[in-house]
Amino acid sequence: MMHRRTLVKSVAALGLATLFGAGTAAAQDKIKIGAAVSLTGNFAREGHLLKNGYAYWEKLVNDAGGIKVGDKKMPVEVIYYDDESKPQTSARLTEKLITEDGVGFILGPYSSGIATATAAISEKYKVITMTPMATADSLYQRGYKYIFCPAPLASTTLDPMLALLKTVKDPPKTIAIAGPDDLFPNVFAGAAQKKAEAEGLKVVYSTKYPKGSADLSSVATALKESNPDVLILTGYVQDSILLIKTLQTLKVNPKLIGFAFAVGIPDFLNALGPAAEDLFGVQIWDPALTYKGPVVADSAAYVEGFKKQFGGEVPTYITAAGTAGALSLQLAIEKAGSIDPVKVREAMLQLDTDTFFGPVKYNDAGVDVKASAVVAQVQGGKAVPVYPPAIAAAPVVYPRKPFP
Repeated sequence: MMHRRTLVKSVAALGLATLFGAGTAAAQDKIKIGAAVSLTGNFAREGHLLKNGYAYWEKLVNDAGGIKVGDKKMPVEVIYYDDESKPQTSARLTEKLITEDGVGFILGPYSSGIATATAAISEKYKVITMTPMATADSLYQRGYKYIFCPAPLASTTLDPMLALLKTVKDPPKTIAIAGPDDLFPNVFAGAAQKKAEAEGLKVVYSTKYPKGSADLSSVATALKESNPDVLILTGYVQDSILLIKTLQTLKVNPKLIGFAFAVGIPDFLNALGPAAEDLFGVQIWDPALTYKGPVVADSAAYVEGFKKQFGGEVPTYITAAGTAGALSLQLAIEKAGSIDPVKVREAMLQLDTDTFFGPVKYNDAGVDVKASAVVAQVQGGKAVPVYPPAIAAAPVVYPRKPFP
């Protein structure tokens, strides 16, 4: 009897999702979208940036009267919850958004680890989820049909930085890799080691430290002893700030220090000050990109509009990725002429266009096969694109100057 009641509850939950979610799209007067993002916890800053990217798109669309669905325009309502940077909480809130709040689509969380938990929920209910900040390859190897990522995956993100190393005078010979033990950093680190070795670089040190570590002196000491030419850090903003400050204290000075995120994030630059000079980062978007597309004309228009809406705040790659993910959803809905999830998914797979963020063409796994990253370097206190040459705003500084 207990098993029968459990089955009835499961069927009822699925029925609610159909009744209040995308299943009654035609009867709705607005498109309800859910977003469980990290507003507190380890990813609070990144989560706020991602939310702002979603919010910018929401206002932009509604100011234009909504998304065109068939012969009418439908306004958008995004319902937000704080997932506290916890995968289980995000999964629970995602299910709540679908079964109780009646959303028809999901704008995904920050980090691959959290998105792995939420993707299983949205897949269960066949609700399309945009995952702009979940780039671990493994998430897109599970056979899911309702997740879509407009950013390059972790295994390919480092490619432009490795290509850059070939262009410098007296190229480096040794490399070290360090980062927290978490899904995206692990994928990035594994790809970095494999590709660096393939390029002839000797890996002299590689480590994973516990996520959320408050003391990284042992890692910094090991890096000093291994003395690499290149140091690749695969962590998030806060632990990377801590590690750089520790390296500065111990006077550890590789010729190049590169990150798995964009070094232009204001929190990062403000926390490190002069110590950030000459640091490299790979980023999935830069204001210097000149792609043009619908809704948001180009990167210059995006920066201008975002600053106006958020009191002068400059958008980061995280905010731009959030906007780009939501924009892909809009384009697919308009192409489908419907908010039925099956039709929108079919339309998503047919997209082949440029946007301000870059080219969009999704494969059946939900991966944008045309997405790519660029390399920026902190010069004069600002992150400037330096590779590939087509978008370089300044020459590469290599080797970097020692920490002040």
